[in-house]
Amino acid sequence: MVKSDMDKIKEALINNGKYWIAFVGDSLTSCEWIHPNWREIVEYVLKDKLCDEFPDYRTSSWGIRCFNFGFDGSTTQDILGKIDEIKAVKPDVVISLMGGNDPTLGISVEKSKENIENILKELEENKIEVFWATSLAEKRTERNDEYECYRKATMEIKTKENQKIFDMYSEYNKCDLDKFYTLITDEYKDRGFDTDPGHPNQLGNAYIAKIVLKEIWGIEFDPEKYIETTLKGEKYPKY
Repeated sequence: MVKSDMDKIKEALINNGKYWIAFVGDSLTSCEWIHPNWREIVEYVLKDKLCDEFPDYRTSSWGIRCFNFGFDGSTTQDILGKIDEIKAVKPDVVISLMGGNDPTLGISVEKSKENIENILKELEENKIEVFWATSLAEKRTERNDEYECYRKATMEIKTKENQKIFDMYSEYNKCDLDKFYTLITDEYKDRGFDTDPGHPNQLGNAYIAKIVLKEIWGIEFDPEKYIETTLKGEKYPKY
């Protein structure tokens, strides 16, 4: 299991002057059209939490750096092909959210599992911690059904001590998905949707951040309060 608790971040900042995070995955990770997205929220909360721990705010503000290795439309095969780029950054931890494109783009269940295992092996050899999350539950039932065997295969992967495979699909499915999939777009009209059924809005991203913050660092986060204070225009949203 990943041991990236807050003390470990503080230790890295003190000893190395840095704590770097690589966010790795597909469009659910890149989510570059949504602000705030879950990557941005995670970075904000970590810096905010650690700001009080150090006399000089620059220790956390400058020391925590986040890198977006989310590639829209990517499969696990694509990410494996990008592994050298990810390793070049030398992150302390990789946080991944992906997987839903594999069945759509012809990656078999067996190959998908093998790809993830090879990614984890490459990162383990470089002593990089990993939090690997399955894809999200979405509003398209057929896509959820198609992904189910991939989710199960991912959860069967054996991990090292500094790695964790997390069932984001099941955790996310406990939420009210109707509140998350509201992005207005014409992309899915031919499939009967007036809104995007597979990419969550700001609130949906805040709930992803809630899960990530809790599961990796034990940080409590209120997505509703965060989005509410963001929309009020507060410079420093509350959570």
